[in-house]
Amino acid sequence: MNSIDTRRVTDILRRATLVGALVCISTFQSTLADWPQFRGIGGSSVLPNAKLPAAFDVSSGTGIAWKVELPGSGVGGPIIVGDRIFTTSSYGMEERRIAITANDTQSGKQLWSREFKSTGRPYCHPTSANAAPTPATDGTSIVGFFSSNDLICLDLDGNLKWFRGLTYDYPKAANDVGMSSSPLIVDGVVVVQIECQADSFAAGIDLATGENLWRLERPREANWASPIAYKDAEGRSRVMLQSSKSALSVEPQSGATVWELEMACAGIPSATVAGELLIIPSGGLTALDLKNAKAAPTKTWSNKKLNPNSGSSLVVGERVYAVNRSVLVSADLASGELTSQTRLADAGTIWATPVASGERMYIFAEPGKCFVIDLQKAEPELLGTYELGESVLGSPALSANAIFVRSKNHLWKLADSK
Repeated sequence: MNSIDTRRVTDILRRATLVGALVCISTFQSTLADWPQFRGIGGSSVLPNAKLPAAFDVSSGTGIAWKVELPGSGVGGPIIVGDRIFTTSSYGMEERRIAITANDTQSGKQLWSREFKSTGRPYCHPTSANAAPTPATDGTSIVGFFSSNDLICLDLDGNLKWFRGLTYDYPKAANDVGMSSSPLIVDGVVVVQIECQADSFAAGIDLATGENLWRLERPREANWASPIAYKDAEGRSRVMLQSSKSALSVEPQSGATVWELEMACAGIPSATVAGELLIIPSGGLTALDLKNAKAAPTKTWSNKKLNPNSGSSLVVGERVYAVNRSVLVSADLASGELTSQTRLADAGTIWATPVASGERMYIFAEPGKCFVIDLQKAEPELLGTYELGESVLGSPALSANAIFVRSKNHLWKLADSK
């Protein structure tokens, strides 16, 4: 590994930025990455038409293509670009060592791993890690973000483009249990949400240079939700930031306010875009109509029974789903009316957002259990419960034929052998 201990390193070559891959999945598809960020393309947690395993077994190896050890622990999810999968890790004394690692999706072989030393506070809750946020990519660059507020940009071969130790600029940006909001890349801008009881802010950072484009003061309270990108009715990129005070939409290049609605949003699960609906974890779930690009969105429906505790909601077909403690609840997407409740027996705590493709959903619980759900019927049906035997807190990534899962110290590829 290459070790780099520096406040900020800026690469010599300033490359032209590309349009970010993180946009509403229903508006257009990304061609740059299979799974470019936290919750995949458009933050949807869905990859249509993937051929995923219906079952797996650790003891026999059925449905498990490979399992590889990672440099340290982490609770962020993986991301995928072509035949490479990227993860972040933290380790060493107080988890001050941080790394971004690339593995081959076919063999699991490590292609490279770049190690850095954190410049901010690495402290976090024992169940979490300094490597808590999920990294992001635009298809040419990888941005890793850590609880220590270190922001690192590499190319796909692991070469350093720039490094920002944001705690140098904002020394009070931290909270007692760690930061975990995942970065977002949209239109060549890296958006980070760093919200706590002191130096609380959101910022847009130039993907090419690592320099601030804008910075917004935010409510001084802990918030772990991640920003989300969407397209307005006229096709313009927007970024939505949520807090206990409001839902705020901004222009990604300037940070200028597009609209703001006073509403108490949850501090852990993030919003979801489904066509012309913006589904926000507020009062359970609240759906906002995005049809009018000239004005703030209006409320379509709200349902308190659709309460995503930690994982974010997702939309499959005409239904919206959320995990409320150990119950998978679903509602009609158009009306918000409850349609089903499916209990997940002995699940334990569920932090990860479920993922889905076609007719199946996969829900990973902290103890390492995976619940496979059949979505074809009016009442979702549990097909089986399977165990990895190692803690899983991060949301998995999907490719055309596999599920990639980051457990505490390992990366798994779950796929049918055929």
